[in-house]
Amino acid sequence: MKYELNVVPLQSKNIKTHTIMKKFLTACTLFACALCAQAYDIVATVSIEGDTKWYFDIELANNNIDFTAFQLDITLDGDAELKESDLEKCELIPSHVLKLAQPEGRYRVVGYSESNTSFKNTDGRLFTFSLDGDIQGITINKIIFAKPDGTEVEAADYTRALDRTGDPDAVKNVPAVQKENKVIYNMEGKQVFRIDRRGIYIENGKKKAIR
Repeated sequence: MKYELNVVPLQSKNIKTHTIMKKFLTACTLFACALCAQAYDIVATVSIEGDTKWYFDIELANNNIDFTAFQLDITLDGDAELKESDLEKCELIPSHVLKLAQPEGRYRVVGYSESNTSFKNTDGRLFTFSLDGDIQGITINKIIFAKPDGTEVEAADYTRALDRTGDPDAVKNVPAVQKENKVIYNMEGKQVFRIDRRGIYIENGKKKAIR
């Protein structure tokens, strides 16, 4: 009786292992990119003086990326007009240029650096403005930030109702993409506006584990 033994060359096994590892590393890279795709939030801190004088601070929160430029649209629910002269740069972008346009009834704010200076991996105020008028709410959407290499990163929409009868800062900041009001804190006691990574959070007073 004659037996035949099929021998697989060692080089072939190495090539197959290399291919599997390459696919694995590619998957890990795509997963990491997905986690970073929305790695920041835009929020508004609001205060009121008298009955109709509103002050808005537009802030970058939960940020872990270096950016050089941004664009966002602001829609005001009520009777008020925003002008470019109303915009004032804050600590994150002291040397940036701020421009205002009005596409289709919205206010589009664009900030960029002529020297490609970045605001590095930090939170804080981008710009502020004040308005006189009867305003019931603010929505910020079409939010795009650009990294030094030109890569664009989008963020979730932001909306906020305003109530002059009480403390306007007591109104909850709610991303427009959420279906219901949620107040979320991480284990460091810092409020976050969406859960985009693993960990333990406190949502509306209840512990929630994301695995």
